[in-house]
Amino acid sequence: MMNRISSFHNYQSVQNDLRRQEGKVHHNQAQLASGKKLLQPSDNPLATHYIQNIGQQSQQLQQYVDAIVLTRSRLQHNEVIMANAEDYVDEGKRTVMEMINGSLSPEDRQAKRREIEELFSNLLTLANTQDESGNYVFSGTKAKVQPFFSDKAGNISYSGDDYQRKMRISNSQEMPINFPGNKVFMEVANPFGDYKPSYQLQEGSELLLERATNSDSDDKAEYKLTFVDMPNEKYGYQLERNGSVVKADEFNPADGIQYGDLSIQVKGQITKGDVIDLKPQKNVSLFETFKEARDLSDGSVSDASNTAELQRVVQEFHAGFIQMNKARSDVGARLSTLDIQEQQHQDFKMTLAKSKSNFEDLDYAAAVIEFNENSRALQASQQAFGKTKDLTLFNYI
Repeated sequence: MMNRISSFHNYQSVQNDLRRQEGKVHHNQAQLASGKKLLQPSDNPLATHYIQNIGQQSQQLQQYVDAIVLTRSRLQHNEVIMANAEDYVDEGKRTVMEMINGSLSPEDRQAKRREIEELFSNLLTLANTQDESGNYVFSGTKAKVQPFFSDKAGNISYSGDDYQRKMRISNSQEMPINFPGNKVFMEVANPFGDYKPSYQLQEGSELLLERATNSDSDDKAEYKLTFVDMPNEKYGYQLERNGSVVKADEFNPADGIQYGDLSIQVKGQITKGDVIDLKPQKNVSLFETFKEARDLSDGSVSDASNTAELQRVVQEFHAGFIQMNKARSDVGARLSTLDIQEQQHQDFKMTLAKSKSNFEDLDYAAAVIEFNENSRALQASQQAFGKTKDLTLFNYI
């Protein structure tokens, strides 16, 4: 049985083919004009999904890079502040060392006092520094609260908190952008261990505490160490705990003084009647150290106790200098981490860009070949359409 095919069916079939070829050519032309392989999601739904994910990842990476730039700026600001604070503390140490010099006149000491007061004021101003956004650098997470206040006597109080503000610089890493002020300026490790010494020395004495430690963290007692003469031309000592004598023995410089978990080491020339009071204190405040240096400047250069106290202040300044230097080192380490993380982000962004290009960007050579092939196919369809529309019985009557 033969099927009958109308001329209209042939006409419609050739016309549809012509339209398909025209669509392909137009699509090729749009690709060549835009340089993009994907012009709409329907061209390749899977590739479009990947490109959207890549775009989201790229935006996230850019946010991290922007956070790194801001964090670097804040940390560099902190580094400058730490460097200035380090200079003030070091200058305070040098000034006090000059005050220990016995050749200084009372007028010279008063001049040193004014220098100490100026350094103290500069350090306090530095500790209350604000960044470009008006946030206090050393107030912890209380960015809008001034961290340090001074009363009329020069006592400093801290109004910030113990925490650090942080900035997220990657999916798994947050970077601190500041230091709590109390940790930097008011919690310097005591250079003498667990106790702060105060001296009552005899004329000509050069006795100094080297270190006093107590492994019993629950022992909050105050101790008093008094040196006495012994018949064998050696020195003995008497140790008091909260006003009660707990030990008396001959002093052996090699062994120091041991009482339970308490260990005391001294150095320098001892004189009969020398007394060292030991008050529990694990940390020292640089503000308090400056204040004590100022007050001790009124003492006499011939006062052994005053000189010993100044020696203590020198050691506290040295510990503060080390603290500032360590803080600067921490900033440097953080800046180095930022550089490494930023480079990783940039490398990943390049990888994402290459992946996106593979999905999205046009291969011009292949596109031109495809365009030529589709153009020739279009020409053939146009010729076929021309012949088909002329097919009619009237041509043969």
